Amino acid sequence: MTVEIIDKDHIAIKVSKKIGKAGIKRLTDYARYLEVNKDAPKKKVSKKVIKELADEITTAAWEKLKKKRGFKW
Repeated sequence: MTVEIIDKDHIAIKVSKKIGKAGIKRLTDYARYLEVNKDAPKKKVSKKVIKELADEITTAAWEKLKKKRGFKW
């Protein structure tokens, strides 16, 4: 992989074909994410809030799976 600074606003990244289409997609998705969020304010979130959100997501996913598969428990 090589990285080249083109000008103050652009960077060129060259990668081997070995990375494949999926790797290129992941790379471009991540670059797009960085671009979109470059000016986003950074927030500190407590571990408690993170755990609560993770538990809520897990519960919702489990309920969706049970409904989809027809589980009755």
